[in-house]
Amino acid sequence: MNDVRKVLEARCPGLYARIEVMLVEAEARYNHQSGQAPSEFLLEHTRRTAAIARKIAAMEGVDAFLPTLVALYHDAGKFHEGAYHQDRIPEEEHAALLAQKMLTESGLERGAIETVLESLRALYDERLPCIGAARIVQDADRLEKLGALGVGAFFTKAALRGRGLVDALVQTLSRELTYARSAPRSMFTASGRKLAMEQGPRTIAFFDHLLEQLESWGIATFERHTIVLDEDFRTRDGAVVRGMEVSIAMLRACPDCEGPLALTHWREQGVKCERFTARFQCAHCSHASETSLCLPLLA
Repeated sequence: MNDVRKVLEARCPGLYARIEVMLVEAEARYNHQSGQAPSEFLLEHTRRTAAIARKIAAMEGVDAFLPTLVALYHDAGKFHEGAYHQDRIPEEEHAALLAQKMLTESGLERGAIETVLESLRALYDERLPCIGAARIVQDADRLEKLGALGVGAFFTKAALRGRGLVDALVQTLSRELTYARSAPRSMFTASGRKLAMEQGPRTIAFFDHLLEQLESWGIATFERHTIVLDEDFRTRDGAVVRGMEVSIAMLRACPDCEGPLALTHWREQGVKCERFTARFQCAHCSHASETSLCLPLLA
Protein backbone atom coordinates (compact mmCIF):
# COMPACT_ATOMS: atom_id res chain seq x y z
CA MET A 1 0.00 0.00 0.00
CA ASN A 2 1.59 3.30 -1.06
CA ASP A 3 1.86 6.37 1.16
CA VAL A 4 -0.97 8.29 -0.51
CA ARG A 5 -3.35 5.35 -0.18
CA LYS A 6 -2.43 5.05 3.51
CA VAL A 7 -3.26 8.72 4.09
CA LEU A 8 -6.76 8.26 2.65
CA GLU A 9 -7.50 4.82 4.08
CA ALA A 10 -6.98 6.13 7.61
CA ARG A 11 -9.93 8.53 7.19
CA CYS A 12 -12.06 7.17 4.33
CA PRO A 13 -11.58 3.43 3.76
CA GLY A 14 -12.16 2.42 0.15
CA LEU A 15 -12.21 5.96 -1.22
CA TYR A 16 -8.80 5.77 -2.88
CA ALA A 17 -9.83 2.74 -4.92
CA ARG A 18 -13.09 4.44 -5.97
CA ILE A 19 -11.21 7.51 -7.19
CA GLU A 20 -8.84 5.37 -9.23
CA VAL A 21 -11.72 3.50 -10.87
CA MET A 22 -13.40 6.80 -11.72
CA LEU A 23 -10.24 8.16 -13.36
CA VAL A 24 -9.63 4.98 -15.37
CA GLU A 25 -13.23 4.89 -16.60
CA ALA A 26 -13.18 8.58 -17.57
CA GLU A 27 -10.04 8.19 -19.68
CA ALA A 28 -11.32 4.95 -21.23
CA ARG A 29 -14.53 6.69 -22.29
CA TYR A 30 -12.57 9.58 -23.80
CA ASN A 31 -10.23 7.23 -25.65
CA HIS A 32 -13.18 5.26 -27.01
CA GLN A 33 -15.07 8.33 -28.21
CA SER A 34 -11.98 9.96 -29.72
CA GLY A 35 -10.65 6.77 -31.32
CA GLN A 36 -7.43 6.74 -29.31
CA ALA A 37 -5.62 3.69 -28.02
CA PRO A 38 -6.26 2.57 -24.42
CA SER A 39 -4.19 4.42 -21.83
CA GLU A 40 -4.07 5.30 -18.15
CA PHE A 41 -2.05 8.51 -18.37
CA LEU A 42 -4.60 10.46 -16.31
CA LEU A 43 -4.39 7.95 -13.47
CA GLU A 44 -0.60 7.91 -13.51
CA HIS A 45 -0.37 11.71 -13.56
CA THR A 46 -2.82 11.91 -10.68
CA ARG A 47 -0.89 9.39 -8.64
CA ARG A 48 2.34 11.33 -9.17
CA THR A 49 0.75 14.66 -8.32
CA ALA A 50 -0.80 13.27 -5.14
CA ALA A 51 2.54 11.78 -4.07
CA ILE A 52 4.27 15.12 -4.58
CA ALA A 53 1.48 16.91 -2.70
CA ARG A 54 1.98 14.53 0.22
CA LYS A 55 5.72 15.23 0.16
CA ILE A 56 5.25 19.01 0.11
CA ALA A 57 2.73 18.78 2.96
CA ALA A 58 5.28 16.85 5.01
CA MET A 59 8.01 19.40 4.20
CA GLU A 60 5.65 22.23 5.17
CA GLY A 61 4.65 20.48 8.40
CA VAL A 62 0.92 20.26 7.63
CA ASP A 63 -1.57 17.37 7.63
CA ALA A 64 -1.32 15.63 4.25
CA PHE A 65 -4.93 14.40 4.11
CA LEU A 66 -6.62 17.36 2.41
CA PRO A 67 -3.77 18.17 -0.03
CA THR A 68 -3.57 14.57 -1.22
CA LEU A 69 -7.35 14.34 -1.50
CA VAL A 70 -7.53 17.53 -3.58
CA ALA A 71 -4.66 16.26 -5.74
CA LEU A 72 -6.49 13.01 -6.43
CA TYR A 73 -9.52 14.96 -7.73
CA HIS A 74 -7.67 17.85 -9.41
CA ASP A 75 -7.99 16.42 -12.96
CA ALA A 76 -11.12 14.33 -12.43
CA GLY A 77 -13.16 16.65 -14.64
CA LYS A 78 -10.73 16.69 -17.55
CA PHE A 79 -12.69 14.17 -19.65
CA HIS A 80 -16.20 15.26 -18.72
CA GLU A 81 -18.73 13.10 -20.61
CA GLY A 82 -15.94 11.57 -22.68
CA ALA A 83 -14.75 14.88 -24.17
CA TYR A 84 -11.73 17.10 -23.54
CA HIS A 85 -12.65 20.71 -22.66
CA GLN A 86 -15.63 20.56 -24.95
CA ASP A 87 -18.12 22.69 -22.98
CA ARG A 88 -16.58 26.03 -21.87
CA ILE A 89 -16.81 25.02 -18.20
CA PRO A 90 -13.46 24.72 -16.39
CA GLU A 91 -12.60 21.12 -15.62
CA GLU A 92 -12.12 22.00 -11.95
CA GLU A 93 -15.85 22.73 -11.69
CA HIS A 94 -16.66 19.27 -13.06
CA ALA A 95 -14.08 17.82 -10.64
CA ALA A 96 -15.72 19.60 -7.71
CA LEU A 97 -19.12 18.13 -8.57
CA LEU A 98 -17.66 14.63 -8.79
CA ALA A 99 -15.82 15.08 -5.51
CA GLN A 100 -18.90 16.41 -3.73
CA LYS A 101 -20.92 13.32 -4.60
CA MET A 102 -18.21 10.78 -3.77
CA LEU A 103 -17.06 12.46 -0.56
CA THR A 104 -20.61 12.81 0.72
CA GLU A 105 -21.19 9.11 0.08
CA SER A 106 -17.92 8.30 1.85
CA GLY A 107 -19.12 9.95 5.06
CA LEU A 108 -16.40 12.61 5.18
CA GLU A 109 -17.34 15.48 7.47
CA ARG A 110 -19.04 18.45 5.83
CA GLY A 111 -16.30 20.95 6.69
CA ALA A 112 -13.63 18.86 5.01
CA ILE A 113 -15.80 18.39 1.91
CA GLU A 114 -16.30 22.16 1.62
CA THR A 115 -12.55 22.69 1.90
CA VAL A 116 -11.90 20.20 -0.90
CA LEU A 117 -14.50 21.82 -3.16
CA GLU A 118 -13.19 25.32 -2.47
CA SER A 119 -9.64 24.17 -3.17
CA LEU A 120 -10.57 22.48 -6.45
CA ARG A 121 -12.43 25.54 -7.73
CA ALA A 122 -9.57 27.82 -6.71
CA LEU A 123 -6.85 25.87 -8.50
CA TYR A 124 -7.03 27.91 -11.70
CA ASP A 125 -9.79 30.47 -11.04
CA GLU A 126 -7.87 33.68 -10.41
CA ARG A 127 -10.97 35.30 -8.94
CA LEU A 128 -10.82 32.96 -5.94
CA PRO A 129 -8.22 33.03 -3.17
CA CYS A 130 -5.66 30.25 -3.49
CA ILE A 131 -5.09 29.11 0.09
CA GLY A 132 -4.39 25.99 2.10
CA ALA A 133 -4.50 22.71 0.20
CA ALA A 134 -4.92 24.47 -3.16
CA ARG A 135 -1.46 26.05 -2.82
CA ILE A 136 0.19 22.69 -2.20
CA VAL A 137 -1.65 21.01 -5.09
CA GLN A 138 -0.80 23.86 -7.46
CA ASP A 139 2.87 23.35 -6.63
CA ALA A 140 2.63 19.57 -6.91
CA ASP A 141 0.93 19.73 -10.31
CA ARG A 142 3.69 21.96 -11.67
CA LEU A 143 6.53 20.00 -10.08
CA GLU A 144 5.22 16.79 -11.67
CA LYS A 145 6.23 18.29 -15.03
CA LEU A 146 9.84 18.99 -14.02
CA GLY A 147 13.07 17.02 -13.80
CA ALA A 148 13.43 13.40 -14.85
CA LEU A 149 9.81 12.73 -13.85
CA GLY A 150 8.56 15.51 -16.10
CA VAL A 151 10.74 14.42 -19.02
CA GLY A 152 9.37 10.89 -18.71
CA ALA A 153 5.80 12.19 -18.72
CA PHE A 154 6.58 14.39 -21.75
CA PHE A 155 7.62 11.44 -23.88
CA THR A 156 4.86 9.20 -22.56
CA LYS A 157 2.23 11.75 -23.58
CA ALA A 158 3.90 12.24 -26.97
CA ALA A 159 3.80 8.49 -27.62
CA LEU A 160 0.14 8.26 -26.58
CA ARG A 161 -0.68 10.99 -29.08
CA GLY A 162 1.21 9.24 -31.84
CA ARG A 163 3.93 11.85 -32.17
CA GLY A 164 7.47 11.10 -33.25
CA LEU A 165 10.44 12.63 -31.45
CA VAL A 166 10.99 15.70 -33.64
CA ASP A 167 7.28 16.39 -33.99
CA ALA A 168 6.81 16.21 -30.23
CA LEU A 169 9.63 18.70 -29.72
CA VAL A 170 8.19 21.10 -32.31
CA GLN A 171 4.71 20.85 -30.83
CA THR A 172 5.38 21.03 -27.11
CA LEU A 173 9.02 21.68 -26.14
CA SER A 174 8.40 25.44 -25.95
CA ARG A 175 5.87 24.80 -23.21
CA GLU A 176 8.22 22.57 -21.24
CA LEU A 177 11.08 25.09 -21.39
CA THR A 178 8.88 28.05 -20.52
CA TYR A 179 7.39 26.28 -17.51
CA ALA A 180 10.78 25.04 -16.32
CA ARG A 181 12.23 28.56 -16.42
CA SER A 182 9.27 30.13 -14.66
CA ALA A 183 8.74 27.33 -12.14
CA PRO A 184 10.24 28.99 -9.02
CA ARG A 185 8.07 32.08 -9.61
CA SER A 186 5.01 29.85 -9.97
CA MET A 187 5.30 28.09 -6.61
CA PHE A 188 3.18 29.07 -3.62
CA THR A 189 5.08 27.24 -0.89
CA ALA A 190 8.67 27.60 0.24
CA SER A 191 9.11 23.85 -0.23
CA GLY A 192 7.71 24.05 -3.76
CA ARG A 193 10.15 26.84 -4.67
CA LYS A 194 13.06 24.85 -3.28
CA LEU A 195 12.10 21.78 -5.31
CA ALA A 196 11.47 23.86 -8.45
CA MET A 197 14.91 25.47 -8.21
CA GLU A 198 16.38 21.95 -8.17
CA GLN A 199 14.23 20.34 -10.85
CA GLY A 200 13.73 23.17 -13.36
CA PRO A 201 17.42 23.36 -14.42
CA ARG A 202 17.47 19.56 -14.80
CA THR A 203 14.61 19.76 -17.28
CA ILE A 204 16.37 22.44 -19.32
CA ALA A 205 19.70 20.62 -19.23
CA PHE A 206 18.14 17.40 -20.52
CA PHE A 207 16.49 19.07 -23.49
CA ASP A 208 19.61 21.13 -24.21
CA HIS A 209 21.59 17.90 -24.51
CA LEU A 210 18.91 16.25 -26.60
CA LEU A 211 18.81 19.13 -29.10
CA GLU A 212 22.60 19.17 -29.29
CA GLN A 213 22.67 15.46 -30.08
CA LEU A 214 19.94 15.74 -32.71
CA GLU A 215 21.99 18.42 -34.46
CA SER A 216 25.35 16.69 -34.14
CA TRP A 217 23.95 13.51 -35.71
CA GLY A 218 22.26 15.41 -38.51
CA ILE A 219 18.73 14.47 -37.47
CA ALA A 220 17.23 17.89 -36.82
CA THR A 221 18.47 21.36 -35.98
CA PHE A 222 16.56 23.52 -33.55
CA GLU A 223 17.08 27.10 -32.53
CA ARG A 224 15.85 28.79 -29.39
CA HIS A 225 14.20 32.18 -29.05
CA THR A 226 13.32 34.04 -25.89
CA ILE A 227 10.30 36.32 -26.17
CA VAL A 228 10.20 38.86 -23.38
CA LEU A 229 6.75 40.06 -22.36
CA ASP A 230 7.80 43.38 -20.85
CA GLU A 231 4.68 44.26 -18.94
CA ASP A 232 3.09 43.92 -15.54
CA PHE A 233 1.62 40.60 -14.45
CA ARG A 234 -0.52 40.07 -11.38
CA THR A 235 0.22 37.09 -9.16
CA ARG A 236 -2.49 34.90 -7.61
CA ASP A 237 -1.76 36.61 -4.29
CA GLY A 238 -2.43 40.04 -5.81
CA ALA A 239 1.11 41.33 -6.18
CA VAL A 240 2.32 42.93 -9.40
CA VAL A 241 5.53 41.65 -10.98
CA ARG A 242 7.28 42.92 -14.07
CA GLY A 243 8.07 40.78 -17.07
CA MET A 244 7.79 37.20 -18.20
CA GLU A 245 9.87 35.15 -20.64
CA VAL A 246 8.52 32.63 -23.13
CA SER A 247 11.05 30.13 -24.50
CA ILE A 248 10.41 29.08 -28.09
CA ALA A 249 12.10 26.00 -29.60
CA MET A 250 11.68 25.78 -33.38
CA LEU A 251 13.32 24.07 -36.32
CA ARG A 252 16.02 26.20 -37.92
CA ALA A 253 14.77 25.45 -41.43
CA CYS A 254 11.64 24.14 -43.11
CA PRO A 255 11.53 20.31 -42.90
CA ASP A 256 10.03 20.17 -46.41
CA CYS A 257 12.17 22.53 -48.52
CA GLU A 258 14.83 23.78 -46.06
CA GLY A 259 13.66 27.34 -46.58
CA PRO A 260 13.76 29.89 -43.73
CA LEU A 261 11.00 29.80 -41.14
CA ALA A 262 9.37 33.01 -39.94
CA LEU A 263 8.24 33.20 -36.33
CA THR A 264 5.07 35.08 -35.39
CA HIS A 265 3.17 34.94 -32.12
CA TRP A 266 0.00 36.17 -30.44
CA ARG A 267 -1.98 35.87 -27.23
CA GLU A 268 -5.65 35.22 -26.55
CA GLN A 269 -7.81 34.46 -23.55
CA GLY A 270 -8.92 30.84 -23.24
CA VAL A 271 -11.37 29.11 -20.90
CA LYS A 272 -8.93 28.87 -17.99
CA CYS A 273 -5.77 30.70 -19.04
CA GLU A 274 -4.21 33.23 -21.35
CA ARG A 275 -2.81 31.28 -24.30
CA PHE A 276 0.41 32.13 -26.11
CA THR A 277 0.66 30.75 -29.65
CA ALA A 278 3.75 30.74 -31.87
CA ARG A 279 3.49 30.03 -35.60
CA PHE A 280 6.34 28.84 -37.81
CA GLN A 281 5.75 29.65 -41.48
CA CYS A 282 8.07 28.75 -44.36
CA ALA A 283 8.90 31.60 -46.73
CA HIS A 284 9.32 29.28 -49.73
CA CYS A 285 6.55 26.69 -49.47
CA SER A 286 3.22 26.06 -47.75
CA HIS A 287 4.68 24.41 -44.65
CA ALA A 288 3.44 25.86 -41.36
CA SER A 289 3.13 24.62 -37.79
CA GLU A 290 2.12 26.04 -34.43
CA THR A 291 2.77 25.52 -30.77
CA SER A 292 0.54 26.83 -28.03
CA LEU A 293 0.79 27.06 -24.25
CA CYS A 294 -0.91 28.66 -21.30
CA LEU A 295 1.18 31.51 -19.96
CA PRO A 296 2.56 30.48 -16.56
CA LEU A 297 0.51 31.52 -13.55
CA LEU A 298 2.69 33.35 -11.06
CA ALA A 299 2.22 32.66 -7.36
